[in-house]
Amino acid sequence: MTTGQAQPASQQQQKQVRKPPFADWPTIKILTPPQGRFSLANDEWCITYCSQSVTGRIHGKEPYCRSFCVRKVFPHEVRNVIAFRKHKQVDQSGKAPYPLPAEGQALNLPRIFGGKPQEDADDPDYKPQPAQPPKTWDEGVYLWSGKGRMAAHEKMDSMSMDFERQRRVVEMKERRKEVWQDYQDSLRQKNHIESEDVRMWVPNVPPRPYPDTSSQSLLVPLPPDFPPFFERINKLLAPSFRVLGILRDSLRSGEQRQFAQRIWEKAWTNEPFLLASRSLSHAYERWKEKDETADEEDDKKNSP
Repeated sequence: MTTGQAQPASQQQQKQVRKPPFADWPTIKILTPPQGRFSLANDEWCITYCSQSVTGRIHGKEPYCRSFCVRKVFPHEVRNVIAFRKHKQVDQSGKAPYPLPAEGQALNLPRIFGGKPQEDADDPDYKPQPAQPPKTWDEGVYLWSGKGRMAAHEKMDSMSMDFERQRRVVEMKERRKEVWQDYQDSLRQKNHIESEDVRMWVPNVPPRPYPDTSSQSLLVPLPPDFPPFFERINKLLAPSFRVLGILRDSLRSGEQRQFAQRIWEKAWTNEPFLLASRSLSHAYERWKEKDETADEEDDKKNSP
């Protein structure tokens, strides 16, 4: 008699499979975090602080707010890297030209950070310069600072967007601003119509444009693009450079040596003594004439 049933052949083969060495020992697993657009690493850090005064709260004024953000731009955000190819428009260097916001362009930056003020056509020294291409995002670290509640709010909105979406949002704001300006121009034209010809007219009012916070914000790369030190004072030092250049040329040609030799030869003659005596005598005569003129004026004043 049999005490049990025979096991299937598949189960017998599974029992006969040997485990790898140290399979039952505790091991260490190394996990590679995702890279590129799927990376979990932080790329921006922001700090915002606000304060309010008693009188500001009573009169309903905006709070005093300051914001600072540090943004790290990775290569896949501005280039078509091997593991992540997405950008449609790429220049010759392989970089996608995503423009910086308005607060990062040269016209809105201080001179110390490489900004260029807007040219004034009424300036007599005005010289038209070729149009410079807008500044674009590049790999590296950027510092953003802003004033006010609206600037901080817009910055927080941009933290959920990539560069392409930020560019589309800026274009949408510009179109909305243009539509609002056209609407204001049409209202001015309607106001010129005489009152008896005016009928009930309800215009299709477009939405108001978004507030522009670029004048209250600043965006610079780290380290900043400082202009050359002598660029700001080059015009002031130009005469000094010219004089030094003339002196250097005269030293090379030997004119200064000839002049020094002539002075040395004249010093051993009586001409320096004659020149000094004539100068002293001339000064004495002028002083004497001035003294006599003053005495004559005093006599006239004291005369009855």
